[in-house]
Amino acid sequence: MNRVIFLPVPESFKNQYNSAGEAFPINPSIPIPVEVPQGGEESSIANLSMDMIISGMLRVIEEKQVKQKWIDYYSGFVLFMRPDILEICQNEIEKSQEIYHEPHEPPRT
Repeated sequence: MNRVIFLPVPESFKNQYNSAGEAFPINPSIPIPVEVPQGGEESSIANLSMDMIISGMLRVIEEKQVKQKWIDYYSGFVLFMRPDILEICQNEIEKSQEIYHEPHEPPRT
């Protein structure tokens, strides 16, 4: 089972997404949630990926167990990094509905 840990914003991360032009404003006072495998935190952190960060942010948004300010920030970050995330989620929902729901016959009248 994976779990979410919170990391401080690394200096390189601030520069990477807070440069001139179109960029997401990194707030160094808000920690980064990262989804890591249970017991594998050290090796996972060494191989930190954007997918691990986005997954962590989505879990935190879903669970709503942090400040609303953080949830808003994480939501904005996810939408900035993956502008098509809502479409992807909708497609996955539709796929799961097709797989797990048998078609229903209309009621007889």
